Amino acid sequence: MQRLFNLDSPHPPLLIAAGVVSALLLLVPVGGLVGAGGFDGLYGQDAYAYADYALGPLRNDLQYFQPFPYFFWPPGYPLLVAALSFLTGPTPRAGQFVSLLAGGLTPVFTLLLARATLNIHWHVSVLAALIVALTPQLWQSSAVVMADTTGLCCATLGIWSLARYHTQPRARWLALASVALAFALLARWIYGLLALLSALSVLRQPRPLSHLLLASLISLLTLSPLVSIFLLPNLPFLGNFQVHHWNFFNAFQNTFYTPDGLLTYTLPNGLYYLIAPAHWAYFTPLIAAFLLPGLFVAWRQRLWLILAWATAIYLYHAGDPYQNFRFTLAYLPPLAILTALGIDRMATVIPARWRWGLRGVVLLGGAAMLIGGLQLTGSFIARKNTELEITRRVIQNVPSDARLLTFNLTSTFRHYTPLETLELYDHTPATLAPLLTEPRPFYLLVDPDNIETQWRAEPLGQTYLWLRETIGLEEIEAYGNYHLYRIK
Repeated sequence: MQRLFNLDSPHPPLLIAAGVVSALLLLVPVGGLVGAGGFDGLYGQDAYAYADYALGPLRNDLQYFQPFPYFFWPPGYPLLVAALSFLTGPTPRAGQFVSLLAGGLTPVFTLLLARATLNIHWHVSVLAALIVALTPQLWQSSAVVMADTTGLCCATLGIWSLARYHTQPRARWLALASVALAFALLARWIYGLLALLSALSVLRQPRPLSHLLLASLISLLTLSPLVSIFLLPNLPFLGNFQVHHWNFFNAFQNTFYTPDGLLTYTLPNGLYYLIAPAHWAYFTPLIAAFLLPGLFVAWRQRLWLILAWATAIYLYHAGDPYQNFRFTLAYLPPLAILTALGIDRMATVIPARWRWGLRGVVLLGGAAMLIGGLQLTGSFIARKNTELEITRRVIQNVPSDARLLTFNLTSTFRHYTPLETLELYDHTPATLAPLLTEPRPFYLLVDPDNIETQWRAEPLGQTYLWLRETIGLEEIEAYGNYHLYRIK
């Protein structure tokens, strides 16, 4: 940016101002979209699960200093939500605030990380922070009750602290890195890869024993909520390990049989996560094109910490049998730094008379990211409002004493309607048969196309076929892909 826009090196206050601007560049528009759309951060299934756990059993057990109750995912993010709820009350807005704050801090810590990394100048740091702040997927994830931005924020803070420790080997930097990376792992298991890489980088050369002991103690204390794994019989927090199975050859496949049914994607996993930065919900092709020269510069400057972060996350997701675009957030900060390096490199190698074109490409790419963030987050909030509209229309078509059997919208109906709502995934013909004999109206709301493709060979699909072919379904109304049936 210094060569690109002819800016002079700033004083520390100007760097602070750059950090504040990068944070506000995310917080203001996302907060505005959330407020204008009346969005409370709940969507799909996972967000409801986080909110229900944090504001229910976890919040209750914290009051009485009990071991953390069972949960599918690690408890770091719910712990923050539950703690904040003692100030805000048990509302999902507490979780949304945590996600939004973490999203806003991520570009700030990216700036600090780039600044602390050897051979990276201030202008590259500011550019990297701006790229992170404008990433559409980070906007969306900052608006929802999910752990993604919390884990990413803590991981970025931890790697920055580790970079400072490598240049200024003082115990406080290693201590901060330890607590931040441990909590990142406590929010999302994938950041255990960064914790492992960080430990190896510290042990690469002799360190004071007092530093290592302090870091180990802090890490163990931060991870102490996981003690419930050893106290409860059903192994809480380890659900990801039961679902995600890494295999190198998954990188070359696009069809997987998983606990979530048959998953068929357009691209092989390795290619999907490789080209994700060029997606319009990420850097866009205009900005992502500078990743290649950035990789060249990082390799020559031996920026191993940045390269190792991006590589480790990519290799894991390439071998995981799931494609989810929000997973790409886990390598956003290092990719942003590499991209900023690439832009800076191109500004030095092209003739001065052509730099106006480079400026135009960068500004156009930034504008495209800004528009993408507004569209992605806005459409996401609109989809949630569509779900709420479905609940209102269903209530108008079913008696108040009816039971509703549904899939994917179960949590939405349980939170926003008085209907007794059952989850189709949890039932079989054997469990449904006694319920169908009761003198209460029974309705089914599903997306039949989704069930007959992704779930046809699974128990859920078989249960749906049993209801349709054996019991009988009378269609009442369709709401987009969802169809409401009365079970005969």
